[in-house]
Amino acid sequence: MKQRRIGLLLLLLLVNLVACSPGHVGTNVIAFIRDGQLWTIDPDGANAFAVFSSNIPVIGYNWSPNHELLAFRTLDPDFAKTAAAKNLASATITGLIGDEPSTVNTIGVDGGTPIPIAFSSPDVAYSNPMWAITNARLLYRQSPKQPPRHPNDVIWWVSQNDQPGGIAIKSLPSSYSIPSLAYQKQMAIGNLEHGIFTTTLAGTNLRNISTSPLPGHPLPATLERVLWQPAHQDASFLYAVPAPSHSSSTGLLTVQLMLGTVNGQTTVLATCTCVQFSWSPDGNHLLYSTGTTYTISNLSDHTSFDISGAANSVPYWSPDSQFLLLDGPHTLTLIRTATQQRTLLLSDDASATVRNSNAPQPAASTLLQPTANSLWSADSRHFLFLTQGRLQWQGQPLKSGQGLYTVTIDNLGHPQGSPVVVDKGKDTQPGWTYQDANTSFLY
Repeated sequence: MKQRRIGLLLLLLLVNLVACSPGHVGTNVIAFIRDGQLWTIDPDGANAFAVFSSNIPVIGYNWSPNHELLAFRTLDPDFAKTAAAKNLASATITGLIGDEPSTVNTIGVDGGTPIPIAFSSPDVAYSNPMWAITNARLLYRQSPKQPPRHPNDVIWWVSQNDQPGGIAIKSLPSSYSIPSLAYQKQMAIGNLEHGIFTTTLAGTNLRNISTSPLPGHPLPATLERVLWQPAHQDASFLYAVPAPSHSSSTGLLTVQLMLGTVNGQTTVLATCTCVQFSWSPDGNHLLYSTGTTYTISNLSDHTSFDISGAANSVPYWSPDSQFLLLDGPHTLTLIRTATQQRTLLLSDDASATVRNSNAPQPAASTLLQPTANSLWSADSRHFLFLTQGRLQWQGQPLKSGQGLYTVTIDNLGHPQGSPVVVDKGKDTQPGWTYQDANTSFLY
Protein backbone atom coordinates (compact mmCIF):
# COMPACT_ATOMS: atom_id res chain seq x y z
CA MET A 1 0.00 0.00 0.00
CA LYS A 2 2.84 2.36 0.87
CA GLN A 3 4.45 1.80 -2.55
CA ARG A 4 1.08 2.34 -4.22
CA ARG A 5 0.58 5.66 -2.41
CA ILE A 6 4.08 6.77 -3.43
CA GLY A 7 3.29 5.82 -7.02
CA LEU A 8 0.06 7.81 -6.96
CA LEU A 9 1.87 10.82 -5.52
CA LEU A 10 4.49 10.65 -8.27
CA LEU A 11 1.75 10.37 -10.91
CA LEU A 12 -0.05 13.42 -9.49
CA LEU A 13 3.25 15.33 -9.46
CA LEU A 14 3.89 14.49 -13.12
CA VAL A 15 0.35 15.52 -14.10
CA ASN A 16 0.82 18.82 -12.26
CA LEU A 17 4.16 19.48 -13.99
CA VAL A 18 2.64 18.81 -17.40
CA ALA A 19 -0.32 21.08 -16.64
CA CYS A 20 2.01 23.90 -15.56
CA SER A 21 4.51 23.50 -18.39
CA PRO A 22 4.66 26.26 -21.03
CA GLY A 23 3.45 25.83 -24.59
CA HIS A 24 7.07 25.66 -25.79
CA VAL A 25 10.46 25.43 -24.13
CA GLY A 26 11.90 27.58 -26.90
CA THR A 27 14.84 25.42 -27.90
CA ASN A 28 13.79 24.75 -31.48
CA VAL A 29 10.57 26.57 -32.31
CA ILE A 30 9.91 28.84 -35.27
CA ALA A 31 8.23 32.23 -34.87
CA PHE A 32 6.13 34.25 -37.30
CA ILE A 33 3.45 36.92 -37.45
CA ARG A 34 -0.05 36.15 -38.68
CA ASP A 35 -2.98 38.56 -38.65
CA GLY A 36 -1.15 40.89 -36.28
CA GLN A 37 -0.42 38.18 -33.72
CA LEU A 38 2.92 36.64 -32.70
CA TRP A 39 3.04 32.85 -33.04
CA THR A 40 5.49 30.00 -32.55
CA ILE A 41 5.30 26.52 -34.01
CA ASP A 42 7.36 23.33 -34.03
CA PRO A 43 9.46 22.66 -37.17
CA ASP A 44 7.13 19.76 -38.07
CA GLY A 45 4.04 21.97 -37.89
CA ALA A 46 2.85 20.81 -34.46
CA ASN A 47 1.97 22.89 -31.40
CA ALA A 48 1.06 26.23 -32.97
CA PHE A 49 1.06 28.66 -30.04
CA ALA A 50 -0.03 32.31 -29.83
CA VAL A 51 2.78 33.89 -27.79
CA PHE A 52 0.99 37.25 -27.85
CA SER A 53 -2.51 37.97 -29.05
CA SER A 54 -4.20 41.37 -28.92
CA ASN A 55 -6.51 43.62 -30.91
CA ILE A 56 -3.46 45.91 -31.32
CA PRO A 57 -1.31 44.36 -34.08
CA VAL A 58 2.25 43.14 -33.70
CA ILE A 59 4.37 44.65 -36.50
CA GLY A 60 7.81 43.15 -35.80
CA TYR A 61 9.77 40.91 -33.44
CA ASN A 62 13.31 39.64 -32.73
CA TRP A 63 14.54 36.39 -31.23
CA SER A 64 16.96 36.73 -28.31
CA PRO A 65 20.37 35.05 -28.75
CA ASN A 66 19.48 32.30 -26.26
CA HIS A 67 16.14 31.63 -28.02
CA GLU A 68 14.19 31.99 -24.78
CA LEU A 69 12.85 35.53 -25.20
CA LEU A 70 11.22 37.61 -27.92
CA ALA A 71 11.22 41.38 -28.29
CA PHE A 72 8.32 42.74 -30.31
CA ARG A 73 6.55 45.95 -31.36
CA THR A 74 2.82 46.62 -31.15
CA LEU A 75 1.32 49.70 -32.75
CA ASP A 76 0.40 52.68 -30.60
CA PRO A 77 -3.36 52.26 -29.88
CA ASP A 78 -4.29 55.72 -31.20
CA PHE A 79 -2.10 55.41 -34.28
CA ALA A 80 -3.52 51.92 -34.93
CA LYS A 81 -6.92 53.48 -35.63
CA THR A 82 -5.62 55.66 -38.46
CA ALA A 83 -5.70 54.94 -42.19
CA ALA A 84 -1.87 55.10 -42.26
CA ALA A 85 -1.62 52.29 -39.71
CA LYS A 86 -3.97 50.11 -41.73
CA ASN A 87 -1.80 50.50 -44.82
CA LEU A 88 1.74 50.13 -43.51
CA ALA A 89 4.40 49.43 -46.11
CA SER A 90 6.60 46.38 -45.61
CA ALA A 91 9.75 45.09 -47.29
CA THR A 92 8.90 42.72 -50.13
CA ILE A 93 10.95 39.70 -49.05
CA THR A 94 11.47 40.06 -45.29
CA GLY A 95 8.11 41.65 -44.46
CA LEU A 96 9.94 44.14 -42.24
CA ILE A 97 8.00 47.26 -41.27
CA GLY A 98 9.93 50.46 -40.66
CA ASP A 99 9.91 52.84 -37.70
CA GLU A 100 6.35 53.44 -36.53
CA PRO A 101 4.55 54.74 -33.40
CA SER A 102 4.64 51.63 -31.25
CA THR A 103 5.31 49.98 -27.91
CA VAL A 104 8.48 47.90 -27.57
CA ASN A 105 7.97 44.79 -25.43
CA THR A 106 9.72 41.63 -24.32
CA ILE A 107 8.08 38.31 -23.53
CA GLY A 108 9.12 34.72 -22.82
CA VAL A 109 8.80 32.17 -25.60
CA ASP A 110 6.08 30.45 -23.56
CA GLY A 111 3.96 33.59 -23.46
CA GLY A 112 2.72 35.38 -20.37
CA THR A 113 2.51 39.08 -19.63
CA PRO A 114 4.79 41.20 -21.82
CA ILE A 115 7.13 43.81 -20.32
CA PRO A 116 6.89 47.17 -22.15
CA ILE A 117 10.45 48.51 -22.28
CA ALA A 118 9.41 51.58 -24.34
CA PHE A 119 5.96 53.11 -24.07
CA SER A 120 4.14 54.31 -27.16
CA SER A 121 3.06 57.73 -28.33
CA PRO A 122 1.34 58.61 -31.62
CA ASP A 123 4.05 61.23 -32.21
CA VAL A 124 7.11 59.01 -31.61
CA ALA A 125 8.32 56.14 -33.78
CA TYR A 126 10.50 53.18 -32.78
CA SER A 127 12.53 50.72 -34.81
CA ASN A 128 12.69 47.00 -34.23
CA PRO A 129 14.87 46.39 -31.16
CA MET A 130 18.25 44.67 -31.59
CA TRP A 131 19.54 42.29 -28.92
CA ALA A 132 23.01 42.44 -27.44
CA ILE A 133 24.69 39.03 -27.54
CA THR A 134 24.36 38.80 -23.72
CA ASN A 135 20.51 38.67 -23.94
CA ALA A 136 20.28 41.31 -21.20
CA ARG A 137 20.02 44.52 -23.25
CA LEU A 138 18.32 45.80 -26.38
CA LEU A 139 19.16 48.69 -28.69
CA TYR A 140 16.42 50.58 -30.51
CA ARG A 141 15.92 53.85 -32.34
CA GLN A 142 13.51 56.64 -31.44
CA SER A 143 12.58 59.24 -34.03
CA PRO A 144 9.83 61.79 -34.65
CA LYS A 145 6.83 60.47 -36.54
CA GLN A 146 7.92 62.66 -39.44
CA PRO A 147 11.28 61.56 -40.91
CA PRO A 148 14.28 63.38 -39.39
CA ARG A 149 16.31 65.67 -41.61
CA HIS A 150 19.70 64.35 -40.51
CA PRO A 151 20.85 60.85 -39.52
CA ASN A 152 22.04 61.98 -36.09
CA ASP A 153 18.66 63.53 -35.22
CA VAL A 154 17.43 60.20 -33.89
CA ILE A 155 17.93 58.92 -30.34
CA TRP A 156 19.50 55.53 -29.67
CA TRP A 157 18.32 53.83 -26.47
CA VAL A 158 19.76 50.81 -24.65
CA SER A 159 17.31 49.12 -22.31
CA GLN A 160 17.33 46.07 -20.06
CA ASN A 161 15.04 43.34 -21.27
CA ASP A 162 13.22 42.83 -17.96
CA GLN A 163 12.54 46.41 -16.80
CA PRO A 164 9.55 48.58 -17.77
CA GLY A 165 10.25 51.66 -19.89
CA GLY A 166 12.18 54.46 -18.22
CA ILE A 167 13.60 52.38 -15.34
CA ALA A 168 16.75 50.80 -16.80
CA ILE A 169 17.39 52.80 -19.95
CA LYS A 170 20.40 54.76 -21.22
CA SER A 171 20.91 56.86 -24.34
CA LEU A 172 23.94 56.46 -26.59
CA PRO A 173 25.74 59.38 -28.25
CA SER A 174 24.40 60.55 -31.62
CA SER A 175 25.64 58.54 -34.58
CA TYR A 176 25.30 58.71 -38.36
CA SER A 177 25.02 54.93 -38.39
CA ILE A 178 23.24 52.29 -36.32
CA PRO A 179 25.54 51.69 -33.34
CA SER A 180 27.15 48.26 -33.52
CA LEU A 181 27.14 46.24 -30.28
CA ALA A 182 30.32 44.44 -29.22
CA TYR A 183 30.45 40.72 -28.46
CA GLN A 184 32.49 40.45 -25.26
CA LYS A 185 32.45 43.94 -23.82
CA GLN A 186 29.53 46.17 -22.83
CA MET A 187 30.43 48.55 -25.64
CA ALA A 188 29.05 50.09 -28.84
CA ILE A 189 30.74 51.72 -31.82
CA GLY A 190 29.39 54.53 -33.99
CA ASN A 191 30.36 57.40 -36.29
CA LEU A 192 29.74 61.16 -36.19
CA GLU A 193 31.34 64.47 -37.28
CA HIS A 194 34.58 63.72 -35.43
CA GLY A 195 34.82 60.19 -36.83
CA ILE A 196 34.53 56.73 -35.32
CA PHE A 197 33.98 56.45 -31.57
CA THR A 198 33.27 53.82 -28.93
CA THR A 199 31.13 54.13 -25.83
CA THR A 200 29.80 51.91 -23.09
CA LEU A 201 26.21 50.70 -23.32
CA ALA A 202 25.46 53.27 -20.62
CA GLY A 203 26.56 56.02 -22.98
CA THR A 204 29.70 56.82 -20.95
CA ASN A 205 33.47 56.66 -21.54
CA LEU A 206 33.28 58.13 -25.03
CA ARG A 207 36.52 57.40 -26.89
CA ASN A 208 37.42 58.75 -30.34
CA ILE A 209 39.22 56.12 -32.41
CA SER A 210 39.82 58.20 -35.52
CA THR A 211 41.54 61.55 -35.16
CA SER A 212 39.54 63.24 -37.93
CA PRO A 213 36.13 62.94 -39.62
CA LEU A 214 35.75 60.09 -42.10
CA PRO A 215 35.78 61.47 -45.66
CA GLY A 216 32.43 61.55 -47.43
CA HIS A 217 30.31 60.74 -44.40
CA PRO A 218 27.42 60.48 -43.91
CA LEU A 219 27.22 58.03 -46.80
CA PRO A 220 24.01 56.62 -48.34
CA ALA A 221 22.08 54.80 -45.63
CA THR A 222 23.01 51.25 -46.72
CA LEU A 223 26.72 52.15 -46.60
CA GLU A 224 26.72 54.22 -43.40
CA ARG A 225 27.87 51.44 -41.08
CA VAL A 226 30.62 50.64 -38.58
CA LEU A 227 30.48 46.93 -37.73
CA TRP A 228 32.39 45.06 -35.04
CA GLN A 229 34.15 42.00 -36.44
CA PRO A 230 32.47 38.90 -34.99
CA ALA A 231 34.58 36.37 -33.06
CA HIS A 232 37.66 38.61 -32.97
CA GLN A 233 37.90 39.94 -29.40
CA ASP A 234 36.13 43.27 -30.15
CA ALA A 235 39.38 44.59 -31.61
CA SER A 236 38.49 45.29 -35.26
CA PHE A 237 35.62 46.80 -37.22
CA LEU A 238 34.44 47.28 -40.81
CA TYR A 239 33.38 50.52 -42.49
CA ALA A 240 33.32 52.25 -45.89
CA VAL A 241 34.90 55.43 -47.24
CA PRO A 242 34.75 56.89 -50.76
CA ALA A 243 37.56 55.60 -52.97
CA PRO A 244 40.08 58.12 -54.38
CA SER A 245 38.14 57.90 -57.64
CA HIS A 246 34.53 58.30 -56.51
CA SER A 247 32.61 57.84 -59.74
CA SER A 248 32.03 54.76 -61.87
CA SER A 249 30.54 53.95 -65.26
CA THR A 250 27.32 52.89 -63.49
CA GLY A 251 26.98 56.18 -61.65
CA LEU A 252 27.31 54.43 -58.30
CA LEU A 253 29.70 55.55 -55.59
CA THR A 254 32.99 53.64 -55.56
CA VAL A 255 34.03 52.87 -51.99
CA GLN A 256 36.82 51.18 -50.12
CA LEU A 257 35.79 48.72 -47.44
CA MET A 258 38.16 49.27 -44.56
CA LEU A 259 39.21 47.11 -41.62
CA GLY A 260 39.99 49.36 -38.68
CA THR A 261 41.29 48.54 -35.21
CA VAL A 262 40.76 50.16 -31.84
CA ASN A 263 44.47 51.09 -31.99
CA GLY A 264 43.92 53.22 -35.09
CA GLN A 265 45.33 50.90 -37.77
CA THR A 266 43.51 50.56 -41.10
CA THR A 267 43.60 48.08 -44.01
CA VAL A 268 41.75 48.21 -47.35
CA LEU A 269 39.80 44.96 -47.77
CA ALA A 270 38.02 45.70 -51.05
CA THR A 271 37.30 48.45 -53.57
CA CYS A 272 33.84 48.22 -55.15
CA THR A 273 30.68 50.00 -56.20
CA CYS A 274 29.01 48.39 -53.19
CA VAL A 275 25.49 49.18 -52.02
CA GLN A 276 25.55 46.80 -49.01
CA PHE A 277 28.15 45.01 -46.86
CA SER A 278 28.33 42.84 -43.73
CA TRP A 279 30.37 40.16 -41.92
CA SER A 280 29.99 36.39 -41.71
CA PRO A 281 29.31 35.05 -38.18
CA ASP A 282 32.90 33.81 -37.80
CA GLY A 283 34.29 37.20 -38.88
CA ASN A 284 36.49 35.55 -41.51
CA HIS A 285 34.39 36.43 -44.55
CA LEU A 286 33.16 39.72 -45.93
CA LEU A 287 29.94 39.85 -47.94
CA TYR A 288 29.09 42.80 -50.15
CA SER A 289 26.66 43.54 -52.97
CA THR A 290 26.87 45.80 -56.00
CA GLY A 291 23.15 45.36 -56.73
CA THR A 292 22.81 42.13 -58.70
CA THR A 293 26.24 40.70 -57.84
CA TYR A 294 27.04 39.39 -54.35
CA THR A 295 30.70 38.86 -53.45
CA ILE A 296 32.05 36.65 -50.67
CA SER A 297 35.63 37.54 -49.74
CA ASN A 298 37.76 35.26 -47.57
CA LEU A 299 40.01 37.32 -45.29
CA SER A 300 42.16 34.30 -44.45
CA ASP A 301 43.45 33.53 -47.95
CA HIS A 302 42.42 36.78 -49.73
CA THR A 303 40.26 34.95 -52.29
CA SER A 304 36.76 35.93 -53.36
CA PHE A 305 33.96 34.79 -55.65
CA ASP A 306 30.79 36.33 -57.08
CA ILE A 307 27.17 35.19 -57.05
CA SER A 308 24.51 36.54 -59.39
CA GLY A 309 21.21 37.45 -57.82
CA ALA A 310 18.34 39.90 -58.04
CA ALA A 311 18.78 43.33 -56.52
CA ASN A 312 17.59 43.63 -52.91
CA SER A 313 17.90 39.89 -52.26
CA VAL A 314 18.34 39.05 -48.59
CA PRO A 315 21.42 37.08 -47.48
CA TYR A 316 21.29 34.80 -44.43
CA TRP A 317 24.49 33.25 -43.07
CA SER A 318 24.30 29.88 -41.35
CA PRO A 319 25.54 30.23 -37.74
CA ASP A 320 28.67 28.18 -38.56
CA SER A 321 29.46 30.42 -41.60
CA GLN A 322 29.66 27.42 -43.93
CA PHE A 323 26.56 28.31 -45.93
CA LEU A 324 24.76 31.38 -47.24
CA LEU A 325 21.13 31.56 -48.29
CA LEU A 326 20.31 34.24 -50.85
CA ASP A 327 16.58 34.92 -50.64
CA GLY A 328 15.43 36.83 -53.71
CA PRO A 329 12.06 37.84 -55.16
CA HIS A 330 12.10 34.94 -57.64
CA THR A 331 14.69 32.46 -56.34
CA LEU A 332 16.20 30.97 -53.20
CA THR A 333 19.84 29.91 -53.61
CA LEU A 334 22.14 28.03 -51.21
CA ILE A 335 25.88 28.72 -51.38
CA ARG A 336 28.57 26.60 -49.71
CA THR A 337 31.45 28.98 -49.06
CA ALA A 338 34.29 26.43 -48.90
CA THR A 339 33.65 25.05 -52.40
CA GLN A 340 31.79 28.00 -53.96
CA GLN A 341 29.00 25.50 -54.70
CA ARG A 342 25.66 27.09 -55.65
CA THR A 343 22.34 25.24 -55.53
CA LEU A 344 19.15 26.78 -56.88
CA LEU A 345 16.50 25.58 -54.46
CA LEU A 346 13.36 27.57 -55.08
CA SER A 347 12.17 29.44 -58.16
CA ASP A 348 9.16 30.80 -60.02
CA ASP A 349 8.29 31.34 -63.66
CA ALA A 350 10.13 34.70 -63.73
CA SER A 351 13.38 33.39 -62.23
CA ALA A 352 15.16 33.15 -65.59
CA THR A 353 14.81 36.88 -66.15
CA VAL A 354 17.69 39.02 -64.91
CA ARG A 355 16.24 42.03 -63.16
CA ASN A 356 18.40 45.08 -62.59
CA SER A 357 17.52 47.81 -60.15
CA ASN A 358 17.88 51.44 -61.13
CA ALA A 359 16.48 52.71 -57.86
CA PRO A 360 18.65 55.43 -56.29
CA GLN A 361 20.58 54.64 -53.13
CA PRO A 362 18.70 55.70 -50.01
CA ALA A 363 19.70 59.06 -48.55
CA ALA A 364 21.82 59.19 -45.41
CA SER A 365 18.74 60.11 -43.35
CA THR A 366 16.68 57.11 -44.52
CA LEU A 367 15.78 54.99 -41.49
CA LEU A 368 16.78 51.46 -42.40
CA GLN A 369 17.18 48.44 -40.13
CA PRO A 370 18.90 45.04 -40.27
CA THR A 371 17.08 41.80 -40.97
CA ALA A 372 15.29 40.96 -37.74
CA ASN A 373 15.65 37.17 -37.57
CA SER A 374 17.50 34.30 -39.22
CA LEU A 375 15.99 31.60 -41.43
CA TRP A 376 18.57 29.14 -40.04
CA SER A 377 18.26 26.84 -37.07
CA ALA A 378 21.02 26.94 -34.46
CA ASP A 379 22.65 23.74 -35.80
CA SER A 380 23.18 25.22 -39.33
CA ARG A 381 21.69 22.09 -40.92
CA HIS A 382 18.08 23.23 -41.12
CA PHE A 383 16.44 26.37 -42.46
CA LEU A 384 12.99 27.65 -43.32
CA PHE A 385 11.47 29.59 -46.19
CA LEU A 386 8.21 31.19 -47.27
CA THR A 387 7.20 30.29 -50.81
CA GLN A 388 5.90 33.79 -51.74
CA GLY A 389 4.85 32.54 -55.17
CA ARG A 390 8.04 30.53 -55.77
CA LEU A 391 6.57 27.06 -56.16
CA GLN A 392 9.31 25.17 -58.02
CA TRP A 393 11.62 23.18 -55.70
CA GLN A 394 14.75 22.20 -57.64
CA GLY A 395 12.71 22.20 -60.85
CA GLN A 396 9.75 20.22 -59.47
CA PRO A 397 6.42 21.64 -58.21
CA LEU A 398 5.98 21.88 -54.45
CA LYS A 399 3.12 19.45 -53.83
CA SER A 400 1.73 21.35 -50.84
CA GLY A 401 1.72 24.71 -52.63
CA GLN A 402 2.08 28.03 -50.85
CA GLY A 403 3.23 28.00 -47.25
CA LEU A 404 6.00 28.01 -44.69
CA TYR A 405 8.49 25.14 -45.09
CA THR A 406 11.60 23.73 -43.42
CA VAL A 407 14.55 22.04 -45.16
CA THR A 408 17.28 19.71 -43.89
CA ILE A 409 20.76 19.66 -45.45
CA ASP A 410 23.84 17.50 -44.86
CA ASN A 411 27.34 18.73 -44.10
CA LEU A 412 27.98 19.32 -47.81
CA GLY A 413 24.84 21.42 -48.26
CA HIS A 414 22.81 18.75 -50.08
CA PRO A 415 19.06 18.88 -49.28
CA GLN A 416 17.83 15.74 -47.53
CA GLY A 417 14.44 14.78 -48.85
CA SER A 418 11.68 17.21 -49.76
CA PRO A 419 10.81 20.38 -47.85
CA VAL A 420 8.41 19.87 -44.93
CA VAL A 421 5.37 22.13 -44.84
CA VAL A 422 5.02 23.78 -41.42
CA ASP A 423 2.09 26.15 -41.84
CA LYS A 424 -0.35 27.17 -44.57
CA GLY A 425 -1.59 30.45 -43.09
CA LYS A 426 -0.85 33.98 -44.27
CA ASP A 427 2.41 34.13 -42.32
CA THR A 428 4.96 36.94 -42.48
CA GLN A 429 8.40 37.60 -40.99
CA PRO A 430 9.23 33.96 -40.16
CA GLY A 431 12.36 33.46 -38.08
CA TRP A 432 14.03 30.43 -36.54
CA THR A 433 16.87 32.03 -34.56
CA TYR A 434 18.61 35.25 -33.56
CA GLN A 435 20.05 37.41 -36.34
CA ASP A 436 23.25 39.34 -35.57
CA ALA A 437 22.95 42.85 -37.02
CA ASN A 438 26.67 42.81 -37.94
CA THR A 439 25.99 39.93 -40.34
CA SER A 440 22.88 41.43 -41.91
CA PHE A 441 22.21 43.86 -44.75
CA LEU A 442 19.92 46.86 -44.16
CA TYR A 443 16.37 47.25 -45.52
